Amino acid sequence: MTKQELKYLVDVQLFIEELETFFPNEKRFENFNNNILLRRAVERMFEVIGEAIKNYKNLNQEFEIAHSKEIIGLRNIIAHAYDSVDYPKLWAIVINHIPQLKKEIDSLIEKYDIHLGYK
Repeated sequence: MTKQELKYLVDVQLFIEELETFFPNEKRFENFNNNILLRRAVERMFEVIGEAIKNYKNLNQEFEIAHSKEIIGLRNIIAHAYDSVDYPKLWAIVINHIPQLKKEIDSLIEKYDIHLGYK
């Protein structure tokens, strides 16, 4: 893995960690859906995560992250079809898929660190 590939993975990791701070205690759709600032912030997180994954995938054809195509597609919807964002679906992704994505990203970064002898 190159340093540039690692940079994109770390970007995803950091934005996931930031996204998690938006929901420290209670994860309820109503709180998310009724807060325009929170919805826009979550959209932005997915926009950056999707862009970083797309860039990583362009550098590494042996991409190991599940649902990368869907994540990139979500980024494209947010960026280009912003008026058709499905907030219940976006919330489901936050709750159901971000924890798995975090594990996958952490694992890839750990493999890089082990390869270089950092861990």
